[in-house]
Amino acid sequence: MDYDSNSWIWEGVYNHPWVLGGLMVTAALLGLSTSYFGGMTNSWSHLEIFPKKRSGKRHVRVYMDGCFDLMHYGHANALRQAKVLGDELVVGLVSDEEILANKSPPVLSMEERMTLVSGLK
Repeated sequence: MDYDSNSWIWEGVYNHPWVLGGLMVTAALLGLSTSYFGGMTNSWSHLEIFPKKRSGKRHVRVYMDGCFDLMHYGHANALRQAKVLGDELVVGLVSDEEILANKSPPVLSMEERMTLVSGLK
């Protein structure tokens, strides 16, 4: 009886180690590292990118400004990340005049951009 082994898989891992490394980095970037690697990141908790909000400490206010013209996922994600850094998020909008002086003319007016940003959670 012939035994069919899967040795070709391991030969690929040994001959192309960057493939496995790329898969591990991708899993870590997607946040799968705690479930896939058995919670190995718990020992690295002091190196968190977004530290947890402090309880019983001073109030932390985070300020972020931007044009927020034609709001997209990148804007919303930046605001979400900024909110995690403190207890309160203050958002500033760049004026139409500043946008015109440094970029191209804004697509949305200041009032429209203000309504758009203030409607976010």
